[in-house]
Amino acid sequence: MPLLHLANEVLCCISENLKLERDINAFARANRRLYRLLNTCLYRYNIRQSGSSALLWAARHGQEATAQRLLGERADDQATSDRYRALLCVAAKKGHKGIVKLLLDNGTDINAQNEQYGNALQAASFGGHEQIVKLLLDEGADVNAQGVEYVSALRAASEGGHEQIVKLLLDKGADVNTQGIRGNALQAASVGGHEQIVRLLLDKGADVNAQGGRYGNALQAASARGHEQIVKLLLNKGAY
Repeated sequence: MPLLHLANEVLCCISENLKLERDINAFARANRRLYRLLNTCLYRYNIRQSGSSALLWAARHGQEATAQRLLGERADDQATSDRYRALLCVAAKKGHKGIVKLLLDNGTDINAQNEQYGNALQAASFGGHEQIVKLLLDEGADVNAQGVEYVSALRAASEGGHEQIVKLLLDKGADVNTQGIRGNALQAASVGGHEQIVRLLLDKGADVNAQGGRYGNALQAASARGHEQIVKLLLNKGAY
C-alpha cells in the first residue's frame, strides 16, 4: 500500500517510532499533508528529547510563530526552569520584544537570574533595547536587581553607552552607586568613554571616588583608557 494511503493514526505511529529528530523532520517535509499532520509531533519531540533547543533558536532569531508553537506544547512547570529563564535573557539581549512578551505571558519569572546574562532587564539594558526595558519595567522587573555579569541594569546600560536607557532606569529609581565585582555604573561609563553618561550619573549623585572593579575607581578607569575629557570632568568633581 502506498505510504500516503495510510490512515493518519498509522502515520503518527510511524513518526513516533523514528529515533532521530532529523528523521521526523524529513518525514514531515515529504508533502503538505504530512507536514500538517506531523509538525506537532516534531515540536513535541524537540521538547522531550532535545531540551527545547528549537525554542532557544527562536529566541535568538525572533521567530515568534515557532516560539508560540513550542510554548503551547511544553509542560506548565517548564516555565520556571533554568532553560526558560535563560531564554528570556537571550530574547531580551537580542532585542526580540515579541519573544520576551510571549515568555512573560507564559509564566517565565521576569526577575530570574541566569549565570551568563544576569537577568532580562540587565541583558536588554546592555543591548540598548529601550522598548524591551520599558516593557520589563512595566511588567514589574526589579530595577535594582543585582547579578554577576552586569552587576545591575544601570551599570549594563552605562557600559553599553545607552544614555536614554540610563535616564529611564534612573527615573525608575535605579541606585546610582550599586557596586559589584565588576565595579559600578560610573566606572563602566568612564572606561567606555561615555562622557554624557558620566555627567548624568554624577548629577544624580554618583560617588566619584567609589572603589571597586578592575581599575579601582572611575578616575583610574578613564585614565587607563585615555579619555582625557572624562578625566578632567572627574577631577573637577573631586576625584583623586
